[in-house]
Parts: sequence; C-alpha cells; structure tokens
Amino acid sequence: MKKKKEIIAFDVDGVIFDSTEECLVIAWNAHQDLVGRNEKISHPSQANEHYDLKFRSIRNYVRSMDEYLVIFYGKIPNNPDQKDFEDSLNLIDDDLKKQYTESFYQERKRYKSESYENWLNLHYPYESILNILELCSKRKSLYMVTGKDKTSVKDLLEYFAPKVEILRIYDKHAVDNKLIALKKIAKNHSATHDEVKFIDDNVTHLYEPQNNKFNIALAEWGYAMPDHIMEAKKRDIPILSLNDLVSFIEL
Repeated sequence: MKKKKEIIAFDVDGVIFDSTEECLVIAWNAHQDLVGRNEKISHPSQANEHYDLKFRSIRNYVRSMDEYLVIFYGKIPNNPDQKDFEDSLNLIDDDLKKQYTESFYQERKRYKSESYENWLNLHYPYESILNILELCSKRKSLYMVTGKDKTSVKDLLEYFAPKVEILRIYDKHAVDNKLIALKKIAKNHSATHDEVKFIDDNVTHLYEPQNNKFNIALAEWGYAMPDHIMEAKKRDIPILSLNDLVSFIEL
C-alpha cells in the first residue's frame, strides 16, 4: 500500500517572503484612496519618516489588510506590543475596515498592472526557503494558507520558485480564517488534525489550530515579535529557525 504524503501548510508573508516594503507602499496608497487624496508612492524611499516608523512598529502584528488602519487611526506607543495593537484595532469602525480592505486590494491590483516588475522586486524570499519549498512540493502535499490574495501568491511563486507545485492556496477570499482552511485540508485528505503541519509567523494565528490539535509551529525567521515568541513558549508552541524547519517537516 502506497504511503500517504505528509501534509504541510505554510503562511506566505513573513514565512516565505518578506513583503514589508510592498505592504508599506500599498497600505499608504490604500489610505490615500480611502480619504480621497492622491499623494501616492511607488517605493518605500518616498514615504515620509513618521509613516515609515509607525508602519514598521506595527507591521509584525498585522494579520489582515484592514489592520493597517491602526497606523492611521490608532493611538499606539513607540514600541507597541500585541495588547497595544489590539486595543487600538478594536476602536476602529468595522465598516471602515471593510472599505479599507477593498481599497488595499484595488491598490495592489493597480500597482501590479502599472509596475509589475517593481511590485515583484518589493518582495524578498527568505534565505533557503525556496529550496525547502521545492523539496517539500516533491515529497509532501503542499498548501498555502495566507492573508495575501491568491493571485499575488501565484505570481510570486511563478517568478521566484517556478518549480514549486502547490495543491491549493487558501486566501481570505476562500475562507474566513486559517482554522477553517486547515480543517478543509484535513478533510480533503481524510487526515486527522495532527497529521497536518502548519507554519506561521504570527502566534495569534496558531492559537485555534493548536486548540484543534493541528501540528503547528511558529516561524521565528520572519515577523515573529519578542512577545510572540514568549507567548509561544508559554503555550508550548514549537519555535522554528530555518534549520529547524527542515527537521519539522521531515525533508
């Protein structure tokens, strides 16, 4: 009887690609669109210093596009933690979040249509991750579970890692949250939850999968913040370096 391939699911931003510069540009432009201004930028070097500093202070806490609104409307300290971020986020109107999300996706689409090569070059694959993905796609059942839109993930992989084959990309349009995506993956393979391995850089994305017995780990090489690493340790969530990743997914 042929042995079933192991199931591996990766987040994208902060695990495969550092997309900080892309998100910095698009988040600014989306807000310009939202408030009816046209002071848009095409590169991080064009951003004003105040915005740049505030963006980078909260970037690693952001889980979905609407949460960038904290930059523009949140009252956060210079070195915020997860609680500071959540407190600010909770004060922002839900309808505004929906409007901003739409503006964000439209601005990304516009930027790609006007400057596709520049858009690609605002992304940086983490060292050795693409080789790991290529091996993984040959030996495992490989999925992406991400807040980034599926089209952009496909575009990035086709450019940076054309040999990597993904069974499916679950984005925000496909499922409401990452737990639902992981449950669908397990069901599609008639697998138990602990047979599905999931790697993410934001520890808050791992709470519910852990509660539901998925085999999860925090990627420390990406956007993982010190307080996220401390929280992972408290919750007995494995914390992986890129070297640890190879062992975790048993390549």
